[in-house]
Amino acid sequence: MGEEYDRSCDVICSDTLSGALCSLYAGSGAGDVRAFMESYRVSSAMPILGRRLFLPLPPDKQCLTIRGDESAYKRLKALRWIEQPLWERLATEGCLELEETMISHCGSAVCCGSGEEVVILKHALEQKVAIRSGEDADPFFVDKVFMGKGVAMAVIYSAENEAMFRIAFEMLADAGIGTDRSCGNGAFKVEFDELDIAVDTSITTSQILSMWIPQPQECSGDVMSRSCYKLVTRGGYAAGAANPNERHHRKRRINMVEGGAYVAAKCESLCGTIVDLNVEDGVDRVSHPIWRDGRVYSLPFKMSAYGKV
Repeated sequence: MGEEYDRSCDVICSDTLSGALCSLYAGSGAGDVRAFMESYRVSSAMPILGRRLFLPLPPDKQCLTIRGDESAYKRLKALRWIEQPLWERLATEGCLELEETMISHCGSAVCCGSGEEVVILKHALEQKVAIRSGEDADPFFVDKVFMGKGVAMAVIYSAENEAMFRIAFEMLADAGIGTDRSCGNGAFKVEFDELDIAVDTSITTSQILSMWIPQPQECSGDVMSRSCYKLVTRGGYAAGAANPNERHHRKRRINMVEGGAYVAAKCESLCGTIVDLNVEDGVDRVSHPIWRDGRVYSLPFKMSAYGKV
């Protein structure tokens, strides 16, 4: 996924997922795409091993300490996920001490107990060749991402029309998501289940589980200066355009707050917004809006130390 074939994203972000759902909905001719997008809210995808859910860690690791020497501390930087019971402790207490043995074999997750047998993701580069008429063959690489043994991806969602949302998700499972779908990549099976996450609703700070485009009032005062987050640029091609001749057109770029950030505001005060990334004029303009879903999905999360912006 993304614009560089030799580097794939480790996470299916909420805006990508929401855009894919709406693209299929638009193709079915079912109705107003913007209204459909507004009828649900989704998180970015998170690893799940059986019923062991792994939630994102904040972008800095000031809330974590690890027993061991300097080499053990260096492993904190690569951590991205934390198993649900440990996340619940971290979200409630604001800090957590780890044993080095709790780090997964792939180095990206913190597990309850030993992490030696846990592999969240694996990458493999596959060489391909593009052949164009009258030109020499042009080799390139595709970075393919594979789930570890027993690992799947989970999404937390809320929907006004549960039946319609499930139909759209099942359609997406058949169509697939990401790059190289013509070869069968990106297809998946979908299951719907319930999983309880214990949170302390009295906590006045939050962690976001989705990509976020803040509204101006959500950034007022010192909210963002007291938060810890990472900005990422989103854009790319209009690959979901209704007209196939417009799918090579480029969208406008926008900066979004990446999932996992913690924000110095209550969950109830965070909403986010949906924006149109269609260009105003020029050769890249598409004949319909290109909606980017930047509404936030958040949970209460105690901040023991403020990170740097």
